[in-house]
Amino acid sequence: MSSASSGSKRGAQKRDAWMIATGLAAGLLIWFALANSEQVDIHFWVVSAKAPLIVVIVVSALLGALILTLWRRSRRHPHSS
Repeated sequence: MSSASSGSKRGAQKRDAWMIATGLAAGLLIWFALANSEQVDIHFWVVSAKAPLIVVIVVSALLGALILTLWRRSRRHPHSS
């Protein structure tokens, strides 16, 4: 087996592990959100509101995913000075 094919095999295994971990995290997030559907008070600086906890959890997860995506993209393509 050549080193190129063993490298691509490791890359595929890493991608598969990442997909499994992401799927498990998404499943746990969905279960947690559905188990916590009551109304909660949200305080953000000077604004306050009531919202279902499931909305707060999903919005927080989406913002976290966006931040992770932007962070990974910036590490992959560093700015040249």
